[in-house]
Amino acid sequence: MNRRFAPSLFRGALLAGALLSASVAIPAVASAQVATDPAQAPAGNWTLDKRHASLTMKVKHFGTSNYTFRFAQGAIDGSYAYDPAKPLDTKVSITIDATAVDTGLPDFNKEIGTDPKFFNGAQFPKITFVSTKVEPGKLTGDLTFRGVTKPVTLDVKYNGFAKTPFGSQIMGFSATGKIKRSDFGFTHLAPMVGDDVDLAIEAEFNPKK
Repeated sequence: MNRRFAPSLFRGALLAGALLSASVAIPAVASAQVATDPAQAPAGNWTLDKRHASLTMKVKHFGTSNYTFRFAQGAIDGSYAYDPAKPLDTKVSITIDATAVDTGLPDFNKEIGTDPKFFNGAQFPKITFVSTKVEPGKLTGDLTFRGVTKPVTLDVKYNGFAKTPFGSQIMGFSATGKIKRSDFGFTHLAPMVGDDVDLAIEAEFNPKK
């Protein structure tokens, strides 16, 4: 063996060994057992983990694209009381800061969030959703937006309950739905901007402390 290359080969072997050890160790730390049967989740009051919740909206824009935006992290809050023996009796309550729009552009955020032609958050600072009916895969409730209340039904997937390696407990959901903005008096730029608004929701909840 060429002695000039022996140290570099040795260092390479050490690096490969370290990477292999890390790749074996990481799954053991990151993994968590997820129970997808709702009956296996513990009873109690659950509150939204604001760090792991999102609401994304999509609307047809001048017929050329599906414009997508969301609410800023921390703008959504919520809770529910859960009994695994009676999961369909669950009552869900969600509150959103109407002014906390996140388009990626500060001036546009303010316009969409506060202007009376858009979300009118200056007059109606809160968007709320209060459930009225829970069915397998469906959640129906009263959505109040811009001072108008209308029933909305979401398609909901229960992703499961887990205990993380860090000692926390999580119950997670994904949901999709559709509203007509005209139902809430929001008709600015119609029909150039579409009436239908697609909703995509990801949410994790933790036991209330």
